Amino acid sequence: MKNKLSLLFLFTVFCIGFAAKWIFTNLDVEYSIWLLKPTTIWVEQITGLDFNLLQNEGYVCTQISPTTIIDKSCSGLNFWLMSFLLGAFVLHKKITDLWRFFYFFILVFNLAWLVTIIANTGRIVISIKFLPLLSPHIEYAQSHLLLGIFIYVTMLILYYLILRKWDMGIRN
Repeated sequence: MKNKLSLLFLFTVFCIGFAAKWIFTNLDVEYSIWLLKPTTIWVEQITGLDFNLLQNEGYVCTQISPTTIIDKSCSGLNFWLMSFLLGAFVLHKKITDLWRFFYFFILVFNLAWLVTIIANTGRIVISIKFLPLLSPHIEYAQSHLLLGIFIYVTMLILYYLILRKWDMGIRN
């Protein structure tokens, strides 16, 4: 029973992840608000800047130059998906009954969301505060891409290490 529930858990998470990727890729920015709004709130708190939601655009800040937009591409959907799947693959062996199935599903979903908000906030704040300082030496688009790779890979590694440490402390 334990192995069947564990496999059902992985299958469920995979299906939801696949569906989320397929559905959200084809939707407008308004459907990414569940990731964009909390990220924007944290960015506003850290930077002191104000962002306003423009329909079909995203969150726009005109207080700095160039105008900064937190749009659908900044939502981190792919990162959320990787975090969601990573959490499921690390913790799936802890699924021993139906109660743990739902508990770990909700846990993995919410942890992936939180890690995504943290990673996106860090990426955007660093992009706003520090990347303009590099513009004489490296093209902004390149530095933004490299920063995203660095932040996301670092956060995925940290998330994995935290999950593994926490996983070892959970008794079956």
